[in-house]
Amino acid sequence: MAKKKQGFAGQRIIDLSRDDIKEYLSKHPSSKNGYFTKTGFFPDAKFQFIEDFKGREDYILIYCIKGYGVANINYKTYHISPGDFFLIPSENAFSYYADDVKPWSIFWFFFKGDALEEIADLYIKLNHTHKGYLPYNEERIKLFNRIYQYLEQGYGRTNLTFMNMCLLNLVSSLVLVTDTKKKKEDKTQGIINSSIQLMKENCEKSLSLLEIAESVSMSSSHFSLVFKKATGISPINYFNIIKIQKACDYLRFTDLLVKEVAFKVGITDIHYFTRLFSKVMGITPFKFKNAKT
Repeated sequence: MAKKKQGFAGQRIIDLSRDDIKEYLSKHPSSKNGYFTKTGFFPDAKFQFIEDFKGREDYILIYCIKGYGVANINYKTYHISPGDFFLIPSENAFSYYADDVKPWSIFWFFFKGDALEEIADLYIKLNHTHKGYLPYNEERIKLFNRIYQYLEQGYGRTNLTFMNMCLLNLVSSLVLVTDTKKKKEDKTQGIINSSIQLMKENCEKSLSLLEIAESVSMSSSHFSLVFKKATGISPINYFNIIKIQKACDYLRFTDLLVKEVAFKVGITDIHYFTRLFSKVMGITPFKFKNAKT
């Protein structure tokens, strides 16, 4: 796999030095609760590959808005799709990289501060994962747009203050759950998470919509509406994407034939598998396999 650590057309980066941070915190003591040390936006980050076996001093938050990638945190692998985020605590071994065919576009934040670190640790502890999913939310999209605007405006102290405020707001929105306003949302997300877990555990099978819906005690029609509203795509299309992501792993990391890979992900018709793979990845499985390095 080709590797590239930085330098993407259209990227935006703010990287503060130790002196910059020290001076800023001396003038804004409240920011010690949470502040970024580096932040940026990488669009279509083809061949991006980052790894650190010792971990960083900072916590890291990465949010994918487009494309695909993979994150490995403490030797656990997470496949990242549009809408996914992942958190890397300080001093945790990690690597992450963009998909070869459909590379991700990501917002990324390196941050410190007692409050932000506590929130991030709480999320990981309660959910037993470093990864999460953010369904479409108009206010959050506006927040990311504001962050992007501040990135374009540079290093001014006022901009840095607004950036830190946005970061605290953003991280809190990822992990904090209130008992009053989000009970319905939490229940829905629980249904979605359970159904997705079923799909992942049965990737080699041909689950029907009815089987998936019955696993969460819902009718097929109602489940489809709930699932599509939360994820933006239908349950079966989501299941197919999971199958293709798994197929990519087989093609990339094993010597299995394309036909054998199709069987591995529960698809017996090689022509259908080829069409589905090409639709999701924009390239045939045969070309994908031959292009791996």
